Amino acid sequence: MSDPFDELAAPDVISSGGEGFSAFAASRWRGRSIRLRRAVAAAGCLGLAGIIAAVTVLASPTAPQEPILPVTVPAGGTAGPGGVFASGIADGHAWRLAVQDIADPGYRCIPAITINGTDADPVYPDPGNGADVALGSAVPGIGFAFVQVPAYIERLVLDGQESLPVTTATVCGLRYRVVGFAYRLTRSPWITAVRARPGWPKLRTTTGNVASDWPMVYQLPLISTTPPAMAMAPQTDGMWNNVGSTSAETASGVLASGRIWSIRLLLGAGGDCYEFSAADAPDSPQMGACGPVSTPDGPETIVALPLAYPPGADNGATGYAVQVSPVTAHLRATLSDGSTQLVTPLVVDGRKYAAFAIGTSLRLKRLTWLDAAGKEIATTTALPRFGYTQFQP
Repeated sequence: MSDPFDELAAPDVISSGGEGFSAFAASRWRGRSIRLRRAVAAAGCLGLAGIIAAVTVLASPTAPQEPILPVTVPAGGTAGPGGVFASGIADGHAWRLAVQDIADPGYRCIPAITINGTDADPVYPDPGNGADVALGSAVPGIGFAFVQVPAYIERLVLDGQESLPVTTATVCGLRYRVVGFAYRLTRSPWITAVRARPGWPKLRTTTGNVASDWPMVYQLPLISTTPPAMAMAPQTDGMWNNVGSTSAETASGVLASGRIWSIRLLLGAGGDCYEFSAADAPDSPQMGACGPVSTPDGPETIVALPLAYPPGADNGATGYAVQVSPVTAHLRATLSDGSTQLVTPLVVDGRKYAAFAIGTSLRLKRLTWLDAAGKEIATTTALPRFGYTQFQP
């Protein structure tokens, strides 16, 4: 009898735009995700409390242990080519933050903030929202952050030393007012906001309403002294940690399904998140995981969704999901018994994805990308058994 997980059937549903999972479901997936690339632990979790200390100056910041990482912003207060609003060099590594469209060419625009042209955060303009990200071995020991600010904030001051003016960026017809910077993961940056009217920053806490005194006063976290085991939300390389009132692109759809299984996608501020379900029943086995949101030209994230426990055991089927480049017409999966599956990608909300499942007795040995003419674009054997890895075709 054939293994039902090795029988790939047409997807049941593809939905986009307005249809999305609930915030509860998104947070449940995020909490269950398995992180393959070794993440920087608590030191990477900046959060809004670390991104913005307050509109008011609460006290003098302590002297920095190391020099501030310089930031270059476009002249004139408008984002440069490609939507770049902040850039610099951190310990010899060039970096840039930009607002850009992450949809495949020819599809409706999807706005997002990216680091180095990939690892996107699909957020809409929303003053008060901020996010941070670490890239691990790509830029070791360094975090990156952005803050969206309202019209009456003209600049942020980093550690009382570097004044960072607000930059305006427009993409998908939406206007962002953002400030971006890099910081060392070994210490928490001290941020103050300066209003665009005389007399700011204020030197004491005010009692006005939230709207007139954005943002509220937050306490800085001690990220340099928080043990990894105590981390509330460990930072995963390439995954943005959003805080504040996040408003983001959401889309969902079934990428692949078989007789007793399905793999479903949720795209949102939490990343490209997937759920592999073995049967349509409340107590059926399932696995959820999230990976970084790539851009059409960026590295592709290969996510493994094993039903086995513990991870790596040979006691359950495994689902795979990959966000693929626009030129990918098919994805060929070569299995441990020499058999192959030819997977046709599907478009969900202007982005192309491929997904499939393999049975308990098999392992994925190779993935091969093919164009419309059947020509091989790229191939890799560096495949995860759980969590995710990234590959540039």
